[in-house]
Amino acid sequence: MDLLSDIQSHLVEVALDPAGKALNARLLEKFDGQVTETISEIDRDTIIHQLAQILLNLQQDPAPVTDLIEILIRPAVYTFTRVLGIQPPVDFVAGLKALFPSINLVTLSLLEKAGCKSSDAGIVAGKPEIVAALIELWLSTPTTAVALKAHRVLLALLTAGEQGRTSNTKPSTNYQKSHEQGLMWRRVFRDKDVYGSIYRICSLTTAGRDGELRKRDKTVAQARLLDLLVEIDCDSIRGPQVAEVESHYGVKDEGLMEFAALRMIDYENDVLMHMTLIDFLAEILKPDHSIIQTFDISNHTSSSLAFLIKTGLHARTLSYYLDASKHSSLDLTYLYSRSANYLATYCSSYPSHFLSDQSVTGWTIDRLYETLKRMTPGQWAQDLTPKHDLHVLASLPRVALLPRMTQGSPLFMLNAKPPNADALKTLAVVFKGPREQDSSLGQIDSDEEYQERSAARTLYWLYLDQYSNLWQDVVKAGETVALKDAALASIALIDAIVNANWATLPSASDEGPYSLPTEKQLAEKCHSSQPLPATGLLAMLAPPALEAVLPYLLRPAQTFSNLVGGGEGDVESAAYRVAAAKFDVLVSLKSRLVEYVQETGQLNEVVEVIDKRLALGPMGGSSDVGGRVGTLDL
Repeated sequence: MDLLSDIQSHLVEVALDPAGKALNARLLEKFDGQVTETISEIDRDTIIHQLAQILLNLQQDPAPVTDLIEILIRPAVYTFTRVLGIQPPVDFVAGLKALFPSINLVTLSLLEKAGCKSSDAGIVAGKPEIVAALIELWLSTPTTAVALKAHRVLLALLTAGEQGRTSNTKPSTNYQKSHEQGLMWRRVFRDKDVYGSIYRICSLTTAGRDGELRKRDKTVAQARLLDLLVEIDCDSIRGPQVAEVESHYGVKDEGLMEFAALRMIDYENDVLMHMTLIDFLAEILKPDHSIIQTFDISNHTSSSLAFLIKTGLHARTLSYYLDASKHSSLDLTYLYSRSANYLATYCSSYPSHFLSDQSVTGWTIDRLYETLKRMTPGQWAQDLTPKHDLHVLASLPRVALLPRMTQGSPLFMLNAKPPNADALKTLAVVFKGPREQDSSLGQIDSDEEYQERSAARTLYWLYLDQYSNLWQDVVKAGETVALKDAALASIALIDAIVNANWATLPSASDEGPYSLPTEKQLAEKCHSSQPLPATGLLAMLAPPALEAVLPYLLRPAQTFSNLVGGGEGDVESAAYRVAAAKFDVLVSLKSRLVEYVQETGQLNEVVEVIDKRLALGPMGGSSDVGGRVGTLDL
């Protein structure tokens, strides 16, 4: 292998004259592109050893060398055991403290190999100087790529040992019980010096001292710590570890989580870090935010929510949305949206807890009602929408929208005309009902799920009673291809009803602030002498949806061909996307209909009509010249 010989000879020359002999970057790149995938393991080790030797005395940009090392060690068969066999031995501490980011990165790649096995992670944990240097680099480096890599390596070392563990799978019970006993975990969180360095680097009390970061750099370190805590959050993170360290920084009994969430950030004078903090608090509210431990919701709360309430963070964070008058306009400019997102996460994760707090529930409904009431048709038409408020509205337990019907529900402030994508999407979320077997409403029991399913159906019929032209307006928006987002959102609303997760109402009305009406009461409120359709499918096949929606779905798609001469610009792309979305809804409608036909033997002729339209494809033969474009009627 001539290229292998050439690279070996070149590396020998550089090793003999590290100051005078320039690295042949083109040769190294050529070797990378042609050889590294097929090289024998013996030759791989030989080249790595040569590269490691060169790095000791190299007096030029090390990037070509480190890049090649990165490629050579990438295969999974190159284990941490082989890393430890590199000659001369890898000086991890020197590599982590090096001034060149390229050396930091290759050192981290070598260290990352230890994250594949708990025994290898234990070897690293046995060398506190390496762990301390890793923590220092992760929190202090000015290079974002290095910080992200250090985060990944530290996380791998802390979680080493659970095979196949990913952020998309729940931790096993054994893992939740045993992770605290891992050597790396104990080194980071129970070693006074290592654990104390996290506090020292992130605390603003040490800013500007000799050898310490400036305040600006400390806030970067704080954000990095918050990012890691979201992933490794667990009971032990929320408890005392090293009392001497924690007491020095004012921490009482909630450990590193208390320090990060309550002590280290100057939220009153640093609005950007306050934004970061609120985003962090919203993340830890989610039951599945951690890859270490799942925070089960029992009795409508969790340790995360209990911590936030106990420390006052919950009330303080909500106040930027619910009690805006207490805060400055500058704070609200940056924090209103963050507070709204926190509230939305709280409502969707802990619906029963939200409903049990009558004051918070009332303030939320009032805030939404007043905000949406101020909106004008012109603002909706120009997409000047209160997106954050709509996010909150879509996240509310649906039963919270029912008791205030006599006073007006914020949901009834939304209208399909003029067409607005955000408003239509919000209606779709509310009317569709809770996701089946999903955690979007937290860990809800069967009674709560039934209430949500029933409330979704009730809200749909009550809304339709007030806006009898809903489906005519929705279809008109769907035909207005020029307003692509609104057209797609209108189609999404149709799909939401077709696939709605609804339930019929109880035969007797319950007492309470969030009681549901009976079927008879709902029919009376909707001025109907007959029971209302029980499913979304039947609602689509009943007036007023029947006269508007089904003909629309069966019609050929809109195109721009008569305007742009059949060009393939963005307008044609928009037309096809709308046509494809409309086609998908028709496919879904057919699927639901087939199930209904199998159960009842009725409406088979409708399935046949839909089959004929589906056979024509998404455009349905509408590519002929003369296809029309829907226009707005504001």
